[in-house]
Amino acid sequence: MFYLFLLFHFVFLLFWLRFWSAPEREFYFNPFVSGTINLTDRVILFLRPVLAIPEAMTALVILIVVVLLQTLLAARLQFPLGVTLGTTFHFTPPAVSDNPLLPLPFTLLQNALFLVRLWTVYLLVRLITPPFRVTRATEALAFFARPFSRIPLLFQPFLLLALHGLIALALTRTTELRILTRLTETPAATDVSPFLTGPLLLQLLKTGWLAVLSFSDGLIFMTRSLFVLIIGSLGAAIIQSRGLAVLCSEAVDLLLGRFARRCTGAMGFDFTPLIYFFVVDFLYNGICRGLYMLIHSPLFN
Repeated sequence: MFYLFLLFHFVFLLFWLRFWSAPEREFYFNPFVSGTINLTDRVILFLRPVLAIPEAMTALVILIVVVLLQTLLAARLQFPLGVTLGTTFHFTPPAVSDNPLLPLPFTLLQNALFLVRLWTVYLLVRLITPPFRVTRATEALAFFARPFSRIPLLFQPFLLLALHGLIALALTRTTELRILTRLTETPAATDVSPFLTGPLLLQLLKTGWLAVLSFSDGLIFMTRSLFVLIIGSLGAAIIQSRGLAVLCSEAVDLLLGRFARRCTGAMGFDFTPLIYFFVVDFLYNGICRGLYMLIHSPLFN
């Protein structure tokens, strides 16, 4: 079920991009981008005669339908909705009614968090990539990160922290907090949320640390994507799919940034992705432990 709802997030992303793009004024030589535009254009051209509205508004209607379907399907299949920040803080919508549309704002918040996390990955990749390296993968990532990628780099970290802060504030004020245990990773309810204890200033401070924790989740999304791409490269080699192999290879180089091994003539196995994976994972776990201790410190509760 997790992968089904992940698919909903990707569909939401595709039509979110279509809402911000104008294919009639743009032409894409990049196959990673043109394929995405062609896919969404087919759906919009099919629906436009029925809706009789501009293409951007058609994409907006599709976004609303996707969110509604995601909410109704979760209620119909009794799939527990939830958002996890860091490795321990798990937020769920309050179960106070049998109305299947009640979690609709939470579903919208989930999709917004998915977009913000993608933008975080874009910023992190851009920071570790040489400024003059332009590839099909970097162009595609910039396209998928619209409209955030069009903002000057100097302002992107501040905007991202503000967005993570707004999401963290909404989660701590409108949802129920559960703690994921280290051993079983099962959510355990808490009597009192640490983000709702103490003076208001301390509550906002702890919410700010939660926003930083949400920002650091971009690191784990990078490592998970890298792991999937490495598995995809192995699968492409087994089935001898050159197109999939090229796609995975360029995406791996994109995530590695300046640490990518550019020499293709060298023999032997490249351990760079493996080292990168463990270093980033170690850094992420250290950030999670440090912020968890700060949030639960007796000095701030």
